[in-house]
Amino acid sequence: MENISVNNLVESTNSNLPRDIKIEFAKNILSSIKNPEDAKKEFELLINKLSLKKQREIINATGTVLHTNLGRSPVNVSFSGMYTNIEYDLTTASRGNRNDYLTESMKVLLGVENVAFVNNNASSLYLSLLCLAKKHSKDTVIVSRGEIIEIGGSYRLPDIISETGMNLIEVGTTNKTRLSDYEGALRVADLKNKYETLLIHDLGSGLVIENSFLSKHGLSIFEQEPRVQQSIKDGVDIVMFSGDKLFGSVQSGIIAGKDELINSIKNFSIFRTYRCSDIVLYELQKTTELYIQKNEENIPFWNFLKKTYSELESRFEKITENNNIKHKIINGESLIGGGTLPNITLSSPVMVLDVDKSEKVLMKLISNEYPIIPRVVDGKINIDLRSVFENQDDEIAKFLNSL
Repeated sequence: MENISVNNLVESTNSNLPRDIKIEFAKNILSSIKNPEDAKKEFELLINKLSLKKQREIINATGTVLHTNLGRSPVNVSFSGMYTNIEYDLTTASRGNRNDYLTESMKVLLGVENVAFVNNNASSLYLSLLCLAKKHSKDTVIVSRGEIIEIGGSYRLPDIISETGMNLIEVGTTNKTRLSDYEGALRVADLKNKYETLLIHDLGSGLVIENSFLSKHGLSIFEQEPRVQQSIKDGVDIVMFSGDKLFGSVQSGIIAGKDELINSIKNFSIFRTYRCSDIVLYELQKTTELYIQKNEENIPFWNFLKKTYSELESRFEKITENNNIKHKIINGESLIGGGTLPNITLSSPVMVLDVDKSEKVLMKLISNEYPIIPRVVDGKINIDLRSVFENQDDEIAKFLNSL
């Protein structure tokens, strides 16, 4: 049996991957597999797997609006990728400061003295604590046991605190912590003067939207969710939250608080290693303006949540009007997701496909030219439009027609 060449192996499978990548894969396969047919099968398998791992736009039909595995908050990206005046002052025609306008806008939105922006909220906490340890001689962090968490498989709060060199004092219990618990911890830590302590609120979720919007659209699920503005009014020294959760923007960490402390963080020697790119800052600026202008419904996250049950039902009617696939529409529940309000749901119509071999259909969905990610419940494929952009409905209809 004749051996197959690298070029012939590369040409044996249709793929839009760069040729150099395919050549490298072909060389590696032929170094261990000599049988041409076996080499072709292995090459096709590896190339198809790699193709599916390319980051691409997908349709989130899971109903989980802040889906961590799918990029959390959806954003209508408006940044053009062209040059910007990110560090150029147009008023003086010289080098300028980053984020002057964004900082002022966020100060207005939150009612706070100063704001800093970093690449994610884990950075917000680590950088803030490290700065307080190194520049303000703080050596102890008192945390309620109910806040000692692990997220994302590797982020553990005690480990983050340990990396800053600070000591962790746990107070209260996992389900209840009283003011007296903190008072006791202050005595243990020999921090008798309460004015020598700082209050830091790692809010995480980042709810800033006004009650009027929530009331207008019947979103009472957020009634018990703490707001960034309220945390500041309550007197915290620093509050931090994610840009890509309830704030509804891009991945980032926002640190707000007292002017002296925030300036200290901004001027900290390693702050530059955590700062945001011009793309992120541009999108944060856009989102902040939408809040200030009371145009929150133009923020995709809030636009998804405000959709009524009947609006979503009407979209399902259009999607299914020209196909014969067996299905039923049930009264389902959509999730907020992203670690935010894990037990709170929104009522939504959900399409349940009545198909044989659901696993096969699932693979067709996710390997579609425009991948569609559904929810699978009890082995059944569920499609929830709560997390789907309306201009993606035609693609779902097209797929259903192909079955």
